[in-house]
Amino acid sequence: MKRLIQLAGALALGLSMGAATGAAADYPDRTVRIQLGFAAGGGADILARWYAEQLSKLSGGTFIVENKVGASGNLALEATAKAKPDGSTLLLASTVTTAGNVAIFKSLPFDVVKDLVPIVGFAETPFVLAVAGDSPLNSVADLTTFIKSKNGKATYGSATTSALASSALYLNAAGVEATYVGYKATATAIQDVTGKQIDFAFADVVYAVGQAKQGRIKLLAIASDERSPSLPDIPTLKETTGARTGDIVAHWGIWAPAGTPRDITDKLEKWATQITQGPETQKFLVDQGATAKIAGGADYKQRLNVGLKAWADAVKIGKIELQ
Repeated sequence: MKRLIQLAGALALGLSMGAATGAAADYPDRTVRIQLGFAAGGGADILARWYAEQLSKLSGGTFIVENKVGASGNLALEATAKAKPDGSTLLLASTVTTAGNVAIFKSLPFDVVKDLVPIVGFAETPFVLAVAGDSPLNSVADLTTFIKSKNGKATYGSATTSALASSALYLNAAGVEATYVGYKATATAIQDVTGKQIDFAFADVVYAVGQAKQGRIKLLAIASDERSPSLPDIPTLKETTGARTGDIVAHWGIWAPAGTPRDITDKLEKWATQITQGPETQKFLVDQGATAKIAGGADYKQRLNVGLKAWADAVKIGKIELQ
């Protein structure tokens, strides 16, 4: 009897492993929903929809984007962290949304390190400092002088954790104060910059470049320690104010719920890497002001770890109020 029970157990285990392997081999065998914590039409949405389309073409499956807007991206993170780890729910997010939110929010209903798996990073999108296209301000020095003249009444807006941190680090390095206005979407913040409801804003480069090309805004600086290959004429905050923002630059990638089978995450890493290396995506990223930067699962996890420390430091240096 004992021998029969052992054989039955071994058979059950074998069938289970076979089923799991088969599921991974057939992946994606159902619609894959990519959670995104930001509104349609913004820079993150542009990236997400491009990669969803390319993944669909390459895999022969169906990848769609679901915008779960709110709480600086935390709604999308939570939905992914609590989803069934079978590859049908993924997350497109950056090290800003993950590491940054850990530093800025007093508590979260999930654990970024334990509940999410970074699969692959594919692009960096620093934030840029923008003013209205017809503004007389043409440099960071001009803006700093203007803010000083307003005695704390100059206004700035942000819709994301990174924009808020970039603003705080700039103001701290420049030695000036301004009044913060919160937004739910970057597009709305930039709309108010162009309409002169607020004086300046930091926006993700993917969205801002399109607005700048239309003359709606001017880009004064990029929140990075190095100039962007896509925007070589735009100085960095480090150059103009000494503010160090390199480790809080958004590194976008694909994440999954913890426990997602390795065969599936390996497939996704391979596909995303192949897509990013392709000439169409290379051109797309350059046109959007983004920089292709591939990081496999282990490297991307290390970027998360670096980001966790950098964001904790940024909160202190920028005197950012916890939410």
